[in-house]
Formats: sequence, structure tokens, C-alpha cells
Amino acid sequence: MRRWIEINGNRHQISRPTLVLGRSTDADVRIDDPGVSRRHCEIRTGTPSTIQDLGSTNGIVVDGQHTTRATLRDGSRIVVGSTTIIYRQAEG
Repeated sequence: MRRWIEINGNRHQISRPTLVLGRSTDADVRIDDPGVSRRHCEIRTGTPSTIQDLGSTNGIVVDGQHTTRATLRDGSRIVVGSTTIIYRQAEG
């Protein structure tokens, strides 16, 4: 299974069990958005993959639902701050 996220047209491969997204330079994927916390959320790969809020200020919205944890499917839309992230997965 290949997994990646798309942010503003940029593709970021998910190649390890957890991927931290945030504004901090030590996040796995840095999101330069004032509405995003330093360590905002993390994607955990698995069957199924999930996203977990890491105690961020503004929370996460997944497929239109404000949440702290959600199951991800191919095409899930994640909103952090004013940034939209598309989660993708494909066989092979």
C-alpha cells in the first residue's frame, strides 16, 4: 500500500508508521500557516490509517467534521488552520 498526502499541489510520501504535521521545523511535514500549531496532528499508517490531533489550538477537520481523531480513507480532506490536506492511498 502506498500512502501520501497532497498539500497545495505538493505530494509528500508517507514512508513510516507516523507522520507529524505542524508549523515547527522538527515536524515531519512543515505547514507554514499561522493557524497551525507547532506539532498539530499526526497521521498513523495502518489498516485503517488514522489521524490524531496532538492538542493543537485550532483542532482538525476531517471530511467536514471537527474532530480529535478520525479514520482516513483515500481522498479524505483534512483541514488544519487554513490549509487543506488530501490523504491518498493506493494499492501496489
